[in-house]
Amino acid sequence: MPLYVDMGSMIHLTLGRIELDWGKNSGFTDHSALFRPGDLTTIPYYYAGDSDDPECAHLPLIQRWENFSYRLITEMKEGYSAPLGVVARRLLLLGYTDAYCREDFEWHADDGCLSHDFSFDELKAILASADFSAAQLSPEKGADDLASFLSTYVLPRYGTDAPKRLRQAGGDGGEVDGLGAYSVIRLLANNPTAQNLPITWQFADVADGGWAPRATFEAPLRQSSRFLIVTEGSSDAQILKHGLRLLYPDLADFFDFVDMQENYPFSGTGNLYNFVRGLISIKIQNNIVVVFDNDNEGVFNWERCARLNAPPNMRIVKLPDLNRFKSYRTVGPSGEHLGDINGKAAAIECYLDAGPDPQVRWTSYDHRRDRYQGVVVGKEALQRAFLDQRSVDPNYDYTGLEAILAMLIAECVSITEAEAMAVLEAERIDGYANNAPKTTPE
Repeated sequence: MPLYVDMGSMIHLTLGRIELDWGKNSGFTDHSALFRPGDLTTIPYYYAGDSDDPECAHLPLIQRWENFSYRLITEMKEGYSAPLGVVARRLLLLGYTDAYCREDFEWHADDGCLSHDFSFDELKAILASADFSAAQLSPEKGADDLASFLSTYVLPRYGTDAPKRLRQAGGDGGEVDGLGAYSVIRLLANNPTAQNLPITWQFADVADGGWAPRATFEAPLRQSSRFLIVTEGSSDAQILKHGLRLLYPDLADFFDFVDMQENYPFSGTGNLYNFVRGLISIKIQNNIVVVFDNDNEGVFNWERCARLNAPPNMRIVKLPDLNRFKSYRTVGPSGEHLGDINGKAAAIECYLDAGPDPQVRWTSYDHRRDRYQGVVVGKEALQRAFLDQRSVDPNYDYTGLEAILAMLIAECVSITEAEAMAVLEAERIDGYANNAPKTTPE
């Protein structure tokens, strides 16, 4: 819960009442990518009033340090607010994985930049198990920084085993060295006491002060943070897009799909293979995931694409194999049998809820892979039943679709994690260069 006094227009990123980041006037970090458009709302802003002002006598009195107290003035203004659990998932797609957090922390440790000597794993364990319920937005508690909060509310429960060097780390600036705001959020992602704490971005004073256009805080995700999903046909794209809206609404704005109207330009796996070759040849800069079906034709072209020299910002995948597809009812010239449809007939409709007795019909023989191609019976009806859903149906089986979306998100995270690691490495090299001893020519 940051406090605003007469020191210019302030902007803060907070976790409950814990300040994670702050800026002033035009000097601030843009955190808009952490939030969805619907997260823009009215949130409380807190200001320090004169503790002796009789007009403020009805307001909470906060005692800070020995010789400083103030009355807490609360104003409701525009800002962003979302639960930590949602923001933590969005950070993954921005490349802030646990591996990135570790690398960033240990880089500072290797450089001797830390004022403490506890390890990343020690801190990770503390943040994962700590009780953050005391971090709820509560006016009478005043404001805290992370190090002070841990020292006051978390470390005492460790008794004599408390890592005192962490307590010392909050002496002046109050930050835990080597641990940025995004790392804090990511390391709390699995802490049940922190999941629903609000992450707030209080930008109104900076916007109202004219230090940045309001559009800065309402802009959609930058293209560099988005992912273009390319599929074999329009129905695949429609199903994936709708699935993201239903099951991952907090992440759906990260994904773009090519035109899904009648003139869908990449219908058919052969055309998609050629399209991938074209993207590679022009060195496309967008983050792209190409998705093939898990049927005979799709696997054939996925294997062809896998031999191409795809750039780091592109992933080429097929729909995942599922155990339930290993014994699937099939019908063909030789009658009905239970068969494995992985890699033969598992188009995207098979991953939808096909009812208690789904069936695949074998349609044609592919000499290239020495196997039949199949299609699920009633696939158009399966598509309609899913696309007509306006909200999650508790009686619908989403497990197949969830497997696809989990794979898709994991591939996207791998792209941005690599990009974030590359930036970190460049900063490290630049830091070494700037700190290298100067030599004088002889």
